[in-house]
Amino acid sequence: MKSPRVGMSATPRTATARRAVIATVIAEQNINSQNQLVEELAKLGFKVTQATLSRDLEIIGAVKATGNDGYVRYFVPSDKDTSLHTPGSDVVLVRAISELLLSAVSSGVMLVLHTPPGAAQFLAGHIDRGNLFDTLGTVAGDDTIFMVARSEDSAKNICLELLALAESGK
Repeated sequence: MKSPRVGMSATPRTATARRAVIATVIAEQNINSQNQLVEELAKLGFKVTQATLSRDLEIIGAVKATGNDGYVRYFVPSDKDTSLHTPGSDVVLVRAISELLLSAVSSGVMLVLHTPPGAAQFLAGHIDRGNLFDTLGTVAGDDTIFMVARSEDSAKNICLELLALAESGK
């Protein structure tokens, strides 16, 4: 089975990757049935059975609920699996930035963020789960985070956004 490719990246056909894709599809689309989700996954190259999908939904903590718009669909609550993009992650991210970001500097497509000792991985995790910044990824040490933006202009804008969020205190 071939992986869908974007640039030089690919999604492996592992259970973990499949579950991350399921959470992303649920977050980005109004999925109201398992059949609809099976079809969307097939478009992305993931062939799953109903039984496998049911287990995956249970593992990632997906629930079927009525949204703010009155329609019933799947959601992945943020308190079930904090390793996935989930509704509410951005609120937590903004709070983490305001509490933990000590400095942010951009250089080319890279950003270097500094946090108090021991906080970099925590903040980087929230950045990865959030939807505020269009980045290629983060790498965190003890008190330093490297972020890779898609362009120099994007890196500069992300840096300014990070500093504004840190100063907002929200």
